[in-house]
Amino acid sequence: MNKIKYLPHSTKCFVCGRKNPVSLKHLFYVEDDFVCSDIFIPDGYNGFKGIVHGGIATALLDETMGWCAYVFGNGKNLYFTRKLQIKFKKSLYIEHSYKVVTNFTDEKKGIVTVKGKIIDKNENILVEGEGYFVEIPDNKMKETIQYLLFDKDKIYLEKIVNRIKELQVEDSQQRK
Repeated sequence: MNKIKYLPHSTKCFVCGRKNPVSLKHLFYVEDDFVCSDIFIPDGYNGFKGIVHGGIATALLDETMGWCAYVFGNGKNLYFTRKLQIKFKKSLYIEHSYKVVTNFTDEKKGIVTVKGKIIDKNENILVEGEGYFVEIPDNKMKETIQYLLFDKDKIYLEKIVNRIKELQVEDSQQRK
């Protein structure tokens, strides 16, 4: 098994934003050929009593699949979602632990396809999805990196660290 490499979180993102009071505050990590997130949905993010709102489950899959597109795709920047298809198989319950697992499946003509699932501790698939993603332009990436946060106690994926350094060097050269 490969060592886990983390992906940055952000300041205000609804899914991973550390400075957003209503954020789910999730961390994403690369494990072998997958991008994952361990999830625990607190009360208040439900649709029906005790059941996680479908939009929350969709947002978790979307964000994790988007990171997977970046990690395993050929692009140098992060990705926007172009299309999502989500299938709800069983309910997710508030205040239970789950895992989002995503894997890269294809890349054609600049569109990356990723599949994902939310599983319980017994690896039962509760929600599954497929997403199509397109790379963001350099100017959007430059704007985005100022909001990315890294914890000092984690090892991060080199691809994102190197891309940020590259953009920072480019930016400083342009200012000269």
